[in-house]
Amino acid sequence: MPAPVTTVPALKGDIGRFQLFAFGFGSIIGSAWCVLVGSWLAAAGPGGAVIGFVAGGIVVACIGACYAELTSRIPVTGGEFSFTLHVFGRALAFYVGWFIALAWICVAIFEGLAVAWLFERLAPGMGDTALYTAFGAHVTRNQLVIGCIGAPIIAVLNYAGGQTLARFHSLLTYSFISVALGMVMLMLFQGHARNLMPLLPVSRPVWWQGAAGIFADCAFLLCGFQAISQVVEEKSRHVSFQTVFRILVLAIGAAAGFYCLVLVATAGMVSWPSLTPGSLAFVEASRLLPGARMLVPLVLLTAMFSLVKTWNGVFMMAARTLIALARNGFLPAWVNKWHGRSGVPAPVIVAIFAMNIAGLTLGRGAIGILVDTITISLVFGYAICCIALPVLRRRTPSPGPGTVTAPGAVVAAGVMGSVIMAGVAIVQPLFQAGGFPPVYLIFPAWGAIGTVMLVLVRGSQARAAQRKLALP
Repeated sequence: MPAPVTTVPALKGDIGRFQLFAFGFGSIIGSAWCVLVGSWLAAAGPGGAVIGFVAGGIVVACIGACYAELTSRIPVTGGEFSFTLHVFGRALAFYVGWFIALAWICVAIFEGLAVAWLFERLAPGMGDTALYTAFGAHVTRNQLVIGCIGAPIIAVLNYAGGQTLARFHSLLTYSFISVALGMVMLMLFQGHARNLMPLLPVSRPVWWQGAAGIFADCAFLLCGFQAISQVVEEKSRHVSFQTVFRILVLAIGAAAGFYCLVLVATAGMVSWPSLTPGSLAFVEASRLLPGARMLVPLVLLTAMFSLVKTWNGVFMMAARTLIALARNGFLPAWVNKWHGRSGVPAPVIVAIFAMNIAGLTLGRGAIGILVDTITISLVFGYAICCIALPVLRRRTPSPGPGTVTAPGAVVAAGVMGSVIMAGVAIVQPLFQAGGFPPVYLIFPAWGAIGTVMLVLVRGSQARAAQRKLALP
């Protein structure tokens, strides 16, 4: 096990099992259940969409099981970076961590833009001004103001860390579950089975084609379970790794099941062929419920607060990834200074906050590029970590006490599924862009920035070592 370059205090939190589930489930479910249901139904019909989520949920749950075993074997923060470091060494680990950090920062930007969009839908009469155009879309005053209000709140909570962060995340997650499930159950009772027909359309759309697309998108739609691995240092000592394993897989299954319930409830309320792909289908369905004048704003408000909890979760994961990089000497030493009571260093929080604010200025026109960047980065992390597990098993066939073991068939499914998802993610932008995808330029640019920074850090470390040797 490579020793960290810097000595820093461990992160503190005493996070219990219900808070761990909140971090997992709450970081997965954002606003897609409200925003994208119409697109899913238009692509595959209700039956095809459910099949896509069930298939994707099974594969991602297998990937999650691999992460859970790796977490029990390598119980330090850093997620994909830490797993890769301990199995494949420093060179590959740096770039895995560097691109995973990029993914979580991009998700944080995405969530900030989405919160502003839902706020505008909730208060359509609020005046606004277009400031400039970026990526073919207007960037408005309200978008920037709302994002710039949310970002510092999320940053302060993440610096506080520990129980403050866990309680905030749990409050939002369990409040969301109560309200959203209540709405879904109401729709299921009020809906009609005839609205679900055709369940598996064979033309316009072809259900299996749409299901395949949803299956591939599950790499993004079900990401966030990694939050449980990222807070492993902060878990309560009373929570065993067997419990962590169960919670992690349960969070993925619960999220996939929630998406399926939302699809069926929405299609049961509204004849789904009449929906347009870009419509807020869940909101349109809620307009048909008794008391719709109160329920529609409640749905939008619930979706907005759901985004806030996801924003909080991905900010936390970006911070934990950078903390792990700094601990192991891949970032300047000052990055891991000025720790808060929970052990979170202030420079990490400030850096992510600054990138989050800068990213908000890109506007909604950049959302497609952000999603492609996130998906490609994450699925390559999935693949590397799932491949790392069999390698680690062969290297250390008898792990220490408390380690959990995923079934061999589950690990094999995780490896194959993650590799397939990685292949689809890298090719998909070619078909969507209709030309050379801009996302293909982001990765070499981000990699070059990381390489330059790594060279500078190593040079600084070498000079510091020489000065120390020169002292009498």
